Amino acid sequence: MTNKLITKPFYLELGQLSPESVNHLTPSFEQLPSNPYADGKFRLRRYSRFTVEHGSLQRLPAKAFVQDESINHFQGNVVRQYEEIDDKTACDPAFIELFHYFQQMASMSDGTPIEVHQLRVFADHKSAEVAPEGIHQDGFDRIGIYVMQRHNIEGGNINVHLTENSPALMSHNFDHGEFVVLNDRKFFHSAQAIKPINGELGYMDIFVLTANILH
Repeated sequence: MTNKLITKPFYLELGQLSPESVNHLTPSFEQLPSNPYADGKFRLRRYSRFTVEHGSLQRLPAKAFVQDESINHFQGNVVRQYEEIDDKTACDPAFIELFHYFQQMASMSDGTPIEVHQLRVFADHKSAEVAPEGIHQDGFDRIGIYVMQRHNIEGGNINVHLTENSPALMSHNFDHGEFVVLNDRKFFHSAQAIKPINGELGYMDIFVLTANILH
């Protein structure tokens, strides 16, 4: 009888970055550039691609970001060019920690291309959508959502759903480096809108990592 490697199916895992890592990374959100696309009224963004090689990050060439309209009903089929994540952030061990958890939890091998979005969702005097796509999938095998900080807001819970039309099976107001890594083929996700508590500026800072498993 031939012995076959049995791999355990991956669903989702929760975790939290160290306070030191959160403190290292949160200042970088103050330098996010303006966003010229439809979500630029309430989201600032940088976008880059990396691989992990023996615990170190290797930056991949810059590439436009586009999602099919069947996946992203808000701004699908729009070719979007964002500024790269700056070198200071990319070289920070705290930033590399994001990839360490993502790769380890989702059992991804070295050399897997990993896309990363650095986002600030802001609300000034009114509510703003954290995920204007609604309940959706990103079109990858694995995604990781890391909420670095929440400032002067209510709402913004990250929700995980079994189907596009089902209520959330998990809903949590992630903060202080809390994160979820999940199987994007199995689950859907969404987020509640945010609203500033006292009518002034509020925001939520997030890293989103996405990847397809190499076969």
